[in-house]
Amino acid sequence: MREEGEFKRGWPVLASASVGVGLGLSPLPFYTIGVFIPPILKEFGPLGWDSGFIINALAVYTFGCLAAAPIIGVLSEKFGARRVALISIVTFSLALMAIGLNNGSKAMYILLWLVLAFAGAGTLPITFTRPVANWFSKNRGVALGIALISTGVFGALAKYFTQFVVNHSDWRTAYIALGCLPLMISLPLSLLAIRDVEDVPAKSAKIVKSKIPILLVSLLSASIFVLIVLKEVLELIGRNGVRLEYIIPFAYAPLVLAPILAMIFLRIGTEPPVVQKNANNEAIILPGLTLKEALMNWRFWLLSLCFVPISYAVGSVIPNIERVLTHSGMAMDEAVGLATLTGLAVLGGRVIGGFLIDRFWAPAVAFCFLASPAFALWLLGHPEVDANTATLAILMIGFGAGVEYDFMAYMVSKYFGMRSYSAIYGSIYGFFALGAGLGPGLMTNLAEGRGVKIIEWDTGLLLGQDWQFTLTSAGVILFISTVPLLFLGRYVYGREDDEGEALRAAEETVEAAHA
Repeated sequence: MREEGEFKRGWPVLASASVGVGLGLSPLPFYTIGVFIPPILKEFGPLGWDSGFIINALAVYTFGCLAAAPIIGVLSEKFGARRVALISIVTFSLALMAIGLNNGSKAMYILLWLVLAFAGAGTLPITFTRPVANWFSKNRGVALGIALISTGVFGALAKYFTQFVVNHSDWRTAYIALGCLPLMISLPLSLLAIRDVEDVPAKSAKIVKSKIPILLVSLLSASIFVLIVLKEVLELIGRNGVRLEYIIPFAYAPLVLAPILAMIFLRIGTEPPVVQKNANNEAIILPGLTLKEALMNWRFWLLSLCFVPISYAVGSVIPNIERVLTHSGMAMDEAVGLATLTGLAVLGGRVIGGFLIDRFWAPAVAFCFLASPAFALWLLGHPEVDANTATLAILMIGFGAGVEYDFMAYMVSKYFGMRSYSAIYGSIYGFFALGAGLGPGLMTNLAEGRGVKIIEWDTGLLLGQDWQFTLTSAGVILFISTVPLLFLGRYVYGREDDEGEALRAAEETVEAAHA
C-alpha cells in the first residue's frame, strides 16, 4: 500500500479507534476522579473516608489492569480486537454506572473499581491500537498519535461534563451519565468501522448498510455531551471571565463530532491492506517475536521497568491537579478549568510526537518529551503557585503525557514486531498501569503528610511531607527514569525493507513446512 493511500484507506478504522480509546477505561475514570473527590468526601467523610482513600480507587483498578491487560492482549490475538472491543465497551459502560451504587462501604467501593478494571480492560489502547498499527506502516507513528489524541480531548471535556452534572444533580448521577458516553457514542462507531486487516471488510459487512440510523444515535449523544460541556463553560465564563482554559472546549467540540459526521457523509467501506499469503493461500505469520520470546528479551524488561516510575511521575499529578491548585488557594471551578489544559497539551504532544517518531529515533524523542515535564513538576510544587505559572507547568506536563502511549505502542511494533503485538503491548501496559494507578493515591497521601500509604496499608515512611517535596521528588524520578530509554539501540523491525525480508523469510519457512 502506498504511503499516500494509508490515510485514504484507513481513516474509518483510525476514527473509530480514536473515539473508542477516548471514551475508554484509560481516560474517563482517570481524568474525572478529581472532580468526584469533594462530593464523595462530603457524603462519606463522616464514615471515615479521606481524599487519599478515594483517589486510591486508581490503585485498585491498577491491580485489575495488571491482571486483565495481558489477558486482553492474548484474547485480542486469538479472537480479534474487534470482538474484544465491542464486548468491553458495553461492560465498561455498565461497570462505570455501577460505581454510583456505593452506599458508603469501603469494601464495596474497592470491589466496584476492581470490577471496572476487568470490565473495561478491552477498551484500553491495547485493543484499539492493534488494527491501527496493522492498517498503517509508514505513517504508523502519526496514526497512533491521532488515535490516542482523544484521551486528552475527551478527558478534558469529561471534567466539565462531570462538574456540570455534579453541580446540577449529584455524583451518583454523574457516574451514570459518564457510563452512557461510551455506550451511546463510541459503540456505534466501533460496530461499523473498528476492523483489523483480517476481519470482514466494511464494504462486505451487512451492518454498514444501516450506518445512517446507527450513526445518528452517536451524533445525537455526542451533541448532547458537547452542549452540556459548553453550558458549563459558559457559566464559568460568566463568573470568571474569558480565559484560555475556557476557550479550549469550543475548539475540542468539533473534534468530538468530526469522526461521526465523516462516517455519515463519506464512504466507510474501504479496502484493507493486502494480507501477505503463501502459495497455499495461507496468511503469513507477521514478523516479530512471540510473547514468550519477548519475555526473554532485555528490551522488554527495560521498557517495562522504566514505564513504572515514568507513569508515576507524569500520570499521578494529572488527577491531582485540582488538589494541588486548591491547596494553593484557587477555587475548585478555577482549578478544574486549568486542569483541562492538560488535554490541550496531550493533543499537541500526541500529534507532534507521532510526527517526530516517524522521522527520528523514537527513544531520543521520548527522552526529550518525558524529561522536560520534570521541570514543570518543580514549578507546580512551589507554594502559592499563581495561575500563569500553573498554566505553563500544566501544559508541559500534558505535553509529556501525550507521548507516553504513542511511544509504548510504537516501540512494541519496532522492537518486537507485529506477530504478538497485542499480547506484548498488554504485558508492558501492565507495568505502565502499575505506576499510573498506584501513583495518584501515593502522591496524595505523601503530599498531605500521611506518608507512603497504599490503599489502607500504612507503611509509616516519609511522614509529614508536603506538595513541594512530593512534586519535586517526582520530577527527579521522572528525569532519572527516562535516561535508560537511550540504550534501546537500533530498531529490530525499523525499516520497510526489513519487514519485507522478514515476510519473505516467513513465507519460505511456511512453504518448506508444507513441502
